[in-house]
Amino acid sequence: MKNLLISSGYPRSGNTYLNQALNLLYYPDSRAKENNHTVVAIQNADTIIVPFRNPLDSIASWHKYPSWGTLEEDVKYYTRFYTAVLNNLSKVVLMDFDKFIQDIEFIKLQVFTNYNLTTNKLVTNNDVKMAMLVNGKEKNLPRNNKEELDLVKSNLKSMPEFQECLDLYVSLKS
Repeated sequence: MKNLLISSGYPRSGNTYLNQALNLLYYPDSRAKENNHTVVAIQNADTIIVPFRNPLDSIASWHKYPSWGTLEEDVKYYTRFYTAVLNNLSKVVLMDFDKFIQDIEFIKLQVFTNYNLTTNKLVTNNDVKMAMLVNGKEKNLPRNNKEELDLVKSNLKSMPEFQECLDLYVSLKS
């Protein structure tokens, strides 16, 4: 079962949180296949779990991570990534950040519905965050400066290319 659950998502869309939850729920003695944040991972997988988050939040957070790119490049990356997701929707299991970050049961339901895997493990949000700390993933916990994020978000909103990101997000939500 180790390689069964594979995920790939745009950076800062809850990838690490999701992988830690999957590890706790389904892989207690090993690790789930980690994501690569790549379109190739989506194209090469038989079935893949893809977390998605509001582009305003994920792009701003990624840009301040730092992404080592320009804001324009980060927007293009989001567009390219989620366009590939929509083009491969038949093999994608979408995980809405707003739902799975609040409710581990959402993850379990999606995995059961799409992979017919069950688990009776009780895992809490705090368990996942603790696993992130124990596994050296603390840099992936929320840590951005609000003022810096607000400035990036303001710049994002003024970019004409950002509308395509919002359109993709709406398509993913529906």
